[in-house]
Amino acid sequence: MSRSEDDSCSSSEDEEVSVDETKVQELENKIVANPYDYGTHVELLNLLNKGGDVDRCREVRERMSGIFPLTPEMWLAWIKQERLFLPLDPTRVRDTLRNLYSRAVNDYSSVRLWCQYCSDATSVLDYEETRIREIFEQALSAIGLHVTKGSELWDQYRQYEDTLLQTIKEKLAEDNCTEKEFLQDLYNKQRSRVENLFQRQLAVPLNGLEYAMSEYKTWLGGAHADIPIALQNRYETALKKLQAVTSYEQALDNTAPPHEEEYFYYIEHERKHGDPARVICLMERAITDNPLNSNRWVDYLRYLDQILKVKSVVLLAYSRAVRNVPWIVEVWTQYMLAQQRYQLHFSHIDETLEEALKNGFQDSASHLSLWRCYLSCHWRQERFQPLNTNGSEKHLDNNPLNAAFQRGINFINQTFGEEGDPQGELTFFMAECEGLRDDVQSFRVLMSGLFESKIYKEQTSLWLKYIALELRFGDITEARRIYQKAVQCNTDNPQMIIQRFLNFESVHGTLETFDNTAVKCRRQQKKIDEKSAKEAEKLALQNKRSSENKGKSRPNAKEGFGKSKNDQKNKHDNKPASSKKRKISSEPENQKDTKVMKQNTKSPEKTSFPKKPATDSTEIDKSKYPLTIFVSNLSYDATEDDLNNTFKHVGSIVDIRLVKSVNNKSRGFGYVEFHRREEVMAALEMDRVPVLNRPCYVNECKEKTADDKTEFKYKMGMESHKLFINNLPYETTESQLREMFGKISDIKSLRMVTTKSGKFKGFAYVEYSDSESAKKAILELNDNMIGDRKMSVAISNPPGKSAAPKHSDSSLISEKAEDGTKRKMKMNFMIPRAISKPKTKQSDEVKTENKAAASNSLTDSNNTLGNLSESRSKAISRDEAPKQMLSNSQFSKLFYK
Repeated sequence: MSRSEDDSCSSSEDEEVSVDETKVQELENKIVANPYDYGTHVELLNLLNKGGDVDRCREVRERMSGIFPLTPEMWLAWIKQERLFLPLDPTRVRDTLRNLYSRAVNDYSSVRLWCQYCSDATSVLDYEETRIREIFEQALSAIGLHVTKGSELWDQYRQYEDTLLQTIKEKLAEDNCTEKEFLQDLYNKQRSRVENLFQRQLAVPLNGLEYAMSEYKTWLGGAHADIPIALQNRYETALKKLQAVTSYEQALDNTAPPHEEEYFYYIEHERKHGDPARVICLMERAITDNPLNSNRWVDYLRYLDQILKVKSVVLLAYSRAVRNVPWIVEVWTQYMLAQQRYQLHFSHIDETLEEALKNGFQDSASHLSLWRCYLSCHWRQERFQPLNTNGSEKHLDNNPLNAAFQRGINFINQTFGEEGDPQGELTFFMAECEGLRDDVQSFRVLMSGLFESKIYKEQTSLWLKYIALELRFGDITEARRIYQKAVQCNTDNPQMIIQRFLNFESVHGTLETFDNTAVKCRRQQKKIDEKSAKEAEKLALQNKRSSENKGKSRPNAKEGFGKSKNDQKNKHDNKPASSKKRKISSEPENQKDTKVMKQNTKSPEKTSFPKKPATDSTEIDKSKYPLTIFVSNLSYDATEDDLNNTFKHVGSIVDIRLVKSVNNKSRGFGYVEFHRREEVMAALEMDRVPVLNRPCYVNECKEKTADDKTEFKYKMGMESHKLFINNLPYETTESQLREMFGKISDIKSLRMVTTKSGKFKGFAYVEYSDSESAKKAILELNDNMIGDRKMSVAISNPPGKSAAPKHSDSSLISEKAEDGTKRKMKMNFMIPRAISKPKTKQSDEVKTENKAAASNSLTDSNNTLGNLSESRSKAISRDEAPKQMLSNSQFSKLFYK
């Protein structure tokens, strides 16, 4: 149930009726069963409110506010109900109202709520002047920049200060005044306060700014009062800003909440032209109108983290966010990081984790993200503390960090099983921490325990990660033992393990260990090949049987459709007997099966059976093309959730369609539809973003035409400010290159060239803002060693793509294809081998002699066949050769050469 502003719980003025206790108890039971059911809380509050049960209403509101943020209307209704008891117990009620107001303004930024707070602060709350001014200043910070309603608060603030000014003025006018000097000084200070408020308001783009200026002039003494030049300039600037945002405000007035698109364009405008305070005020307005929009909260929190960086504001925003959108795991993880960033006691991070775990995330990825973030904070908190302080033997469970790791690992395993952490992230993280603390024994215990499980033992990438950590923290001998164990396991990519093992021995081993390893690897490779052959043979046999069953169960499409069974039977009976005999083949059985398998894998266009309908439709309405992106080169394991996690921060996703095969398996591409065109453009900037460690290609969704040509994304030709870095190790990371080339100058862009599967190809491009930086990088970094390779650095100058050569071979003839186009075919099979000799380059003189010799040989019918062949082999081309034709007898003799 959405939290709209018209929650009927604010209707405290309704006529009191008797409370249905049975219904109340029923709702109470529902809340006990599910405390996070917002609608049940509201329904119970409405029921009690109509019955006039103030005490129970107070209890329900207290319980509800502990779980959810209350709307401004609900807070005002609560405050109004408590004010009824003010005459009976002024002190208690005043304290209650103060507490309610301080809590209410922290939930949402509401103009009405803040104005009511300021009004009561000057009256029933009985605050001193200093405290009242503090409340007004807090209100100005929250809503003072509200374009359409902010002037209401400014006017209220000025009226309060002006009232104090008039009170002092009246005292000065009394005849028996004995403190005129003191009051005069007080009057001057108060007048400065009022004038300062006028000047501050006139510099803010608010509706009614012209009226505020006329009031200021009247206050100064008349319409012709002199306005300071600096104030006049600020006033005119504010008017221009007001004019620039008027269209955005009108769009908000003309549409119904939650104004998602209107706020999006408005916020983008303020980000480009406004100051952070105005952006924050506008974002608060957007959140108040739609507090359950998770994308809006995430965008707001990121802005506060990156731009504002004010501890009190940032932490308060996070505490509000986790109560409004508690189902977004990113909000919880960033909240823990913000708490550590602003150096809160670690107990606050513990409390945040516990609250997040109570939220009831359903997927393992969310829990894994929570624990990973929490353990990272814990590691940073204790990384410089010794593992133990009493000098005893080191154990895994003798410090809070390891206890936290064990708790996280156990939580994931007990809740989701081993599949909850398919990559063993938490165990690897814990093992790496132990290695960094020089506790190699604990590191090895954790790793060996992890690889006892089949789910981790079968993953090649995890073995290689394990070995890399062993080389980092341990020794060569143990790494060799791990390689040997990995080679013996049935991994998903045994060839890679074998190749890496051989590379390892070639670097770290002796010739003897290398030879022994090569023998073991060949033996293991043979087993792998035999197993693969058996599986292929089994698959071929299954395909053969499947093909035979299909042939028996349905007739040939070209012959069977539209004919009766008798007609088909008669047709077969009329065939010669010899056609029914099966020819005995001398081929081995496995080759027969291979042929059958190839026949069964023909393209759908050639098969005679109708296609099987797809399991789901992926057709896209052409009208939605501008709002849709085409995502390709996806891993076959990628799901709609993976695409949603990748593109959700770009904007509001309408639909995700992953194209699947007949067997309901992903085909590696799909479509993502957004609400607005701006979100599509932002998504296109994410081209080559990794999804499951594989770069995906992001393109516009449009209908292909015959004129469409694929254009290369990057410039061809020399670019003096861009470097081409070659001969890099495949293990090179982007951070390494940024650190190395960033020392020369600021890097404008860095592109590491990868394969479609995301593997680094060993070369990259680094772009600077000027050519001088590129030249300096060549002088300092060219031929430097990176890993075991000598890096090559040069100016980027890729060769242009040459056009396809035109065929001038005389052996090509034109033939008209079925579709009406002409195609060229080789006719070499019609030329005798005696005259089909390769052509060689010759000088102009030799060409002339050859032409003369060819002409003489053709006119002399008594020349030998050898001379004729020699002259034809030296002919340059069909255009330059003589046009005289051979006789039939001469041409036939060529075949007997």
